[in-house]
Amino acid sequence: MKRYWLVVLVMAVTCMVTSCGDYSEVEDLAVVVGMSMDETSNHHLRVTCDIMRSSESGSDSTSANQNQDMLVTGEGLSMASALENIQKKLDKRIYLSHNTLVVLSDKVISDRFASMLDELERNRELRLNQMLVVVRGDADQIWTISNRSETPLAITIRQAIQNWEACTDAFRAEQFRMLRDWNAPYGVAHLPWLDPQAANWVAGLAFVDPRGGIAWWSICPPRDNGALWLLGDTRNLVQKIVFQDPFRGKEGQVCIRWVHTHTSLGFRYHKNKLCVTVNWWGNGYIEAMSPGHVADQTTFKVLEDQAGRDIQRDIHQCITRMRSADVNLWRMSLYRTAPQLFRILERKDPSWWKTCDVSYVIHPHIVHSGLSTRSPG
Repeated sequence: MKRYWLVVLVMAVTCMVTSCGDYSEVEDLAVVVGMSMDETSNHHLRVTCDIMRSSESGSDSTSANQNQDMLVTGEGLSMASALENIQKKLDKRIYLSHNTLVVLSDKVISDRFASMLDELERNRELRLNQMLVVVRGDADQIWTISNRSETPLAITIRQAIQNWEACTDAFRAEQFRMLRDWNAPYGVAHLPWLDPQAANWVAGLAFVDPRGGIAWWSICPPRDNGALWLLGDTRNLVQKIVFQDPFRGKEGQVCIRWVHTHTSLGFRYHKNKLCVTVNWWGNGYIEAMSPGHVADQTTFKVLEDQAGRDIQRDIHQCITRMRSADVNLWRMSLYRTAPQLFRILERKDPSWWKTCDVSYVIHPHIVHSGLSTRSPG
């Protein structure tokens, strides 16, 4: 009987130790909600942490129009060593599990993107649904130009980015899960591009090649949807089309709202050369049309033909710009579809992706909407 109670006592003590041994009060933690990373002139990594202030630090001396966060910077050879130097400046333990945003400079992207992703993924404290974004120039500038509010700045920025989720999966909160696939020799990442001077922070997308190439694509305002067409699944994109009315002999304008579009790639090796086929289809409706035009069957055919030409032009311009920026758009898709062919092309001509033929199959389907108006807004 004594042995039984001894076992019970040992188990109880063990449970108490394992459950509370690493327990910390919230007041004893420096809760990080955002980080930025820059590369210094001596090739060190400069990390700036956006730390949420505790309720006790928000005293009467802190004015109501100030952000409820503070910024602490540290340098090191890696993210881990930089965080260690930040910890030395604080009297509370750094807590990374609530981090929501990682801002990378274009220099960090160009010089150490793959290794940076690897370090972020291996850190067991960091969660996988962090939002990764890029800034042209120093990343820590994102903290110095801000609208002061009671919400920590990192959370405000992330919310602004998530407003674009309804448009394309490129702004998904689960982005880091997708980026794990790109932390390989064959991937291309697309990251939200932030500009402190831009409206609502978001300037566009940055396409990143693992070898360091970056193609910047402005989508705010949406002057060019080529990159979004090429990304794959998009929703609620608005396209303005100028068309020639075959019956009235005059030019008209129409706004098409594409409810859903989808893009896929096909590969064919013919006569010792790779041929890439971009397949695009989309369902849209007429949201607005200039006066004097009737949306009859013939007009729909004209609109679909013109929309197809405009979409193909936009995608082609996007591909041309990506090639000029040394961003390989086909690497991951070809590797997954035909790995043996990929290896052959890489061995014969590493720049195959710049010279391969590209053809297009565009299938727009447009319907009339009862909500459409007579002016092209």
